[in-house]
Amino acid sequence: MVKTLDDFIREYKKIQAMGWVKTHRSGNTGVGKTLEDLLGIPENNLHEPDFGVYELKAGRLESNSMLT
Repeated sequence: MVKTLDDFIREYKKIQAMGWVKTHRSGNTGVGKTLEDLLGIPENNLHEPDFGVYELKAGRLESNSMLT
């Protein structure tokens, strides 16, 4: 599970080395959901950081979806 920025960087590098990964959910939320799953971050809609003081945001390259 990711609890610190160092944890995130370590786990993100592992995910990056995996190459292309099929999303775990279709639609605009699929990328973020998949990244959270791979990082071991439980899905939530809370107004608090995902780990430490950091809120994780992800999106598709050519998406018009807004990040909040």
